[in-house]
Amino acid sequence: MRHILYIFILLLACSCTNSQAPETDKAEPATDTIPVLVMQIQKCSKLYTAEYNIHKIVTHDDVVRLQGKFLSKNFDIKMPVGDRKIAIPIDATLKAYVDFKDFSEQNIVRSGNKITVILPDPKVAMTSSKVDHNNIKEFVSLTRSDFTDEEMSNFEQQGRKAIIRSIPYLGIIETARDNAAHTLIPIIMQLGYQERDITITFRKEYGENDIDILLDKTTIEKR
Repeated sequence: MRHILYIFILLLACSCTNSQAPETDKAEPATDTIPVLVMQIQKCSKLYTAEYNIHKIVTHDDVVRLQGKFLSKNFDIKMPVGDRKIAIPIDATLKAYVDFKDFSEQNIVRSGNKITVILPDPKVAMTSSKVDHNNIKEFVSLTRSDFTDEEMSNFEQQGRKAIIRSIPYLGIIETARDNAAHTLIPIIMQLGYQERDITITFRKEYGENDIDILLDKTTIEKR
C-alpha cells in the first residue's frame, strides 16, 4: 500500500477574554497574580488553535502472485492473470485544540519576573473525512473482477488510519502551541509581565507513540 499526502493549512483565529495587552514596558507583576492568571486562562475553555485540511491519495496495486517452496528453495512468481490498480482520494479535516477546564496553578512556574505556562496536552479531532468518488482512478484487467464495496471501504479506513498516524509529523501540534501563545501572552501581560519573560510550552515533545494522548477519540468513533 502506498500513500500520497498533501497538506493544506488553515490557521484559526483564537480569542478569549481579555485578549488586548496594554502597551507598557514598566509594569511589574504583583505577588498574587497567579490565582488571577489561572482564573483568566480557565475562561478560554476549549481553545481551538489550528485547522488542517488533508488531501490523501490511497493507492493499491493488486497483483496475483504464486509463492511457495520447492526443493528447499523459495519462489515468488507473478501470475499472468491481469492486474487491478486503484487510487482513492480522501479529504479529511483535523482540528487541534487545548482544553483549559482542568488548568491550575500546577501549570504555572514563576521565577522572579519570569513565568512559564505549561499547556494541557493538546487534542486533535478528525472532524470530517470523505472519499472523492468523482476522482477515483481504477484499472482492472478483463480477466479480473472489479473492486468490491467492502474493499473500497477498507481502503478508506486505511487512509484515515494513515492520516491519524501522521499527526505528530504534520506540524499541527507546533501550530497549536504557537496560536495558544498568541492568545495567552496578552492576558499574562495585563498582569504586569513583559513579553520577553513569558514562555508558553507543552509538558513534552510529542511523537508517534503519543497518538493515544493527542487523539480526540470521540470524533474518530463517530465516523
